[in-house]
Amino acid sequence: MPHTIPIYVINLTRRPDRLERIGAHLAERGVMFHRQEACDAETVPEAAIAPVIQDRGPLGQLGLGDRACTVSHTWAWQAFLESDASHALFLEDDVHLAQDLDACLATTEWIPAGTHAVKLEKFGDGASKLLLGRQIGETPTGRALHPMRSRHVGGGAYILSRQGAETALSYRGQMRVPVDHFLFNDTVSPIRRALNAAIIVPAMATQRAQGWNSDIAPFGKAIRPTGWRKRLRTLRRGANEINQAPRQIVQYLTGQARIVEVRFEEAPPT
Repeated sequence: MPHTIPIYVINLTRRPDRLERIGAHLAERGVMFHRQEACDAETVPEAAIAPVIQDRGPLGQLGLGDRACTVSHTWAWQAFLESDASHALFLEDDVHLAQDLDACLATTEWIPAGTHAVKLEKFGDGASKLLLGRQIGETPTGRALHPMRSRHVGGGAYILSRQGAETALSYRGQMRVPVDHFLFNDTVSPIRRALNAAIIVPAMATQRAQGWNSDIAPFGKAIRPTGWRKRLRTLRRGANEINQAPRQIVQYLTGQARIVEVRFEEAPPT
């Protein structure tokens, strides 16, 4: 059934198997979706990528796969802005979503004003310890919503408001990190604070559940340098982390934020 928050699923034309898999999965969850054509790293010319994302940045030289993936997300953001919806959910086609997805898409009332990005995904296996602000709301099924005060990457499932999508798209051509870092890594993202990103706890999406291989992996993520270039990159990343440390320490010591263990949960809290 249609929902207040539409879904955009990013999918390559040459991967109908993935589209079939996630289509069946979303049908089980009782929701419809829009398919968004993905930028194919196998065939895309540099001239189509360069106007969106540069080939190097704070994480070093970027692989073609990460850059093409970022372009795909910008196409989905643009499609959303051409609709009349106030928010949209963006999914990569290897994601697995919790049972209560439909209830969370039925309304936007649970998303606080000023929160322009909501992360549904728990990235990686097991649990992650994240620095999160005090709870600012909850989903219709009782999952908590916390402001993100530390980085947690992964771009498999997230909601953007119209303002969030407009802010993100305003950086086309200036992007220097992959899309998940661009949205959710406050050490390198120029828009993370403007998005005022929050995360759902427990998380309601994961890319690990199905064990699907990434389509962009063969085309490389951030290229790993060697020798003095590797040491320089390590120093730069360390500096980025240190720059955020004073703010994070103050927030933790004053009770504005705390360490929370976040994991994916198939069912909502009872």
